[in-house]
Amino acid sequence: MNNESAENTLNKYPGLDVDLDAIENNAGVMFRFCASRGLSIAGVIKFSDGAPEIAKAYSEGGCSQIASSRLIHLKRIKEAMPDIRTMLIRIPMISEADEAIRWCDYSLNSEETVLQALDEAAGRAGKTHNVILMQDVGDRREGIVGTKEITQLAVKVERKMENLHLAGIGASFACVSGVLPDWKNLSQLAKSARKIEEKIGRELEIVSGGSSINLKMLTANQPLPPEINHLRIGGAIANPIGIRLNRDVKIAGMKDDTFRLTAEVIEVAEKPSVSSGPGKNWAGRTVEFEDEGTRKRAVIALGSQDISDPAQLIPDDPAIRVIGGSSDHTVLDVTESETDYRPGDTVTFRMFYMPLLQCFATRHVFINYISKGQSL
Repeated sequence: MNNESAENTLNKYPGLDVDLDAIENNAGVMFRFCASRGLSIAGVIKFSDGAPEIAKAYSEGGCSQIASSRLIHLKRIKEAMPDIRTMLIRIPMISEADEAIRWCDYSLNSEETVLQALDEAAGRAGKTHNVILMQDVGDRREGIVGTKEITQLAVKVERKMENLHLAGIGASFACVSGVLPDWKNLSQLAKSARKIEEKIGRELEIVSGGSSINLKMLTANQPLPPEINHLRIGGAIANPIGIRLNRDVKIAGMKDDTFRLTAEVIEVAEKPSVSSGPGKNWAGRTVEFEDEGTRKRAVIALGSQDISDPAQLIPDDPAIRVIGGSSDHTVLDVTESETDYRPGDTVTFRMFYMPLLQCFATRHVFINYISKGQSL
């Protein structure tokens, strides 16, 4: 099966193979890991352009909700699988309030005016919409600063917005400023949860303590405050190689071979390792290369339009080095490789999160879903 936005022609490159069995396995492993610590999971699929195939693998692995920052993704998933619970993890735009109510079971919020728009939209639709209020405990992206302020808004939602249900509160980490979750900042969220519950006279269903970054604490046997009962996890399920290499997070049973990108070689030549003079590259950056003499280089038909940053590719051939690229080309040093690469050959990669995101966002990468025991 190919990406709907690509021309459906077999054996096209660049191509991204997606192992749905491995993703479902990872969702199940993550579900059990988190459940044993009192946590449920919203499986974040925003990297996949809302692919229903990946949403299904997450859901069958045990994710309580399927989450994305884009309403169009959740619409696509709801249309394919109406029973899946969907969560919009970016504050809804007021202009999309009616559509948010239609396609999302939950949304994250921090603005009273947005909540009022959602309340009115839910009333028009005859629905009750679940909201999670976000608190900024240090990252400085979305969220209300201060327990008093978030408690006041929570009480307004509970008592005055009759078409909204206050499902819980949450926080984000390591998104804008790089602030990591720890006992101190998570305790601020826990304190707010307790205060809100005291004011509204009931328990909150969800206290969402963050995302994949919280796994750094959990795998180091650092407990979260007991009030935290939910995480929003995406990349660590779908592409655990990224968090393993970037954050040293390792969870037994997770499979790295969920995605494999294949690109075709279009040139191989011996070339000097440094350019002939100074200047800025296509992106306006000054790039300097170490003089290693003449090296064997391969150019592949793959560039930033396909994968954003070539430096975030991980070649399967350990002897290959990614030198750089432009919008349509990536240059590899293949001098040390045992493979005698020639035009028409292919090179395969795993990758970090950014290239994966771009692969699904562009119409130039062909997406091939593999399941039922097939392997990449």
